[in-house]
Amino acid sequence: MRRVTLRDVAKATGFSINTVSRALSHKPDVSEETRETIVEAATKMGYRPNKLARSLRSNKTYTIGVIVADIANPYFGALVKGVEKEARKRHYSVILLNTDEDYERETEAIQVVLEEHVDGIIISPTQKEKETIKNLLQLGIPFVLFGRRFSDLATNYVVTDDVHGGFLATEHLILLGHRQIAMINGPLHISSAKERFQGYREALERYGLKQDQPLVTAGAVTMEDGYEVAKSLLNQNPRPTAIFAFSDFVSFGVMKAIREAGLKVPEDISVVGYDDNQFASCSEIPLTTVRVPKEELGISAAKVLKEQLADNQPIKQVELPVDLIVRQSTSSCNT
Repeated sequence: MRRVTLRDVAKATGFSINTVSRALSHKPDVSEETRETIVEAATKMGYRPNKLARSLRSNKTYTIGVIVADIANPYFGALVKGVEKEARKRHYSVILLNTDEDYERETEAIQVVLEEHVDGIIISPTQKEKETIKNLLQLGIPFVLFGRRFSDLATNYVVTDDVHGGFLATEHLILLGHRQIAMINGPLHISSAKERFQGYREALERYGLKQDQPLVTAGAVTMEDGYEVAKSLLNQNPRPTAIFAFSDFVSFGVMKAIREAGLKVPEDISVVGYDDNQFASCSEIPLTTVRVPKEELGISAAKVLKEQLADNQPIKQVELPVDLIVRQSTSSCNT
């Protein structure tokens, strides 16, 4: 089948090729009525932009690099979905790479997308080091951090209010009467883990409770991590009556360890997760969790990057709100 061209769309709509081109490129000097007519006709005709021609005209590739820490985690999958949805609306393509929380792979991933001459980058950094991000700043490559941020680097980012999220999760357990509240946290070099821990501490302080150091662990990012750490916590005396986990993924491992120990959720131990991924509400015991607007986070990151692709744009830093979603994995303390 012959490729549908701008000339074909122009002939079908009665507009000039220039007007059709500007309408399909979302230029501001085309009326909304004209744009809708042209877009509708182009869609019906099966028109697809010639990316090579666009690149030659604009010196852009109309691609963005997206680098995430763990593509197996549904949290990052939802973020990427949001980025891709917004990018598609802007006629951008996405190159996706995964680091598995490995800094060397992060370095390689950035090199790959730079070699592809992407127009910009959206990245969830491992945060084990920051040289890769510093290099992007020095190179002047437009980029946006999402889900994580560096407090000592002036960068664009879109994150969620993780301090408040940590507070909400811990306060919920306190109001249910729990006093032995454990936190199985992520690695503290990750900003979201650090901020959730801050929220956990603030809730304990607000209600006059002391932080019991043996109840706090860091470094868990997978279900296996949650399982192993929870087994250790369950051997403590007294054992915790509630556990707040870094993520839903970690929570699932925690609940497995509780079940294997012959205990029940929430009768013996309440569990709170974080993220509200698609499995949280349909697990055997629906999980109480802090809901992160994951897809919105990805959409916002893509919008910020689009703004940064224009010259002389100020740094933009966005923090989205979170909510506590109460389900059946938490209940009043029985001890």
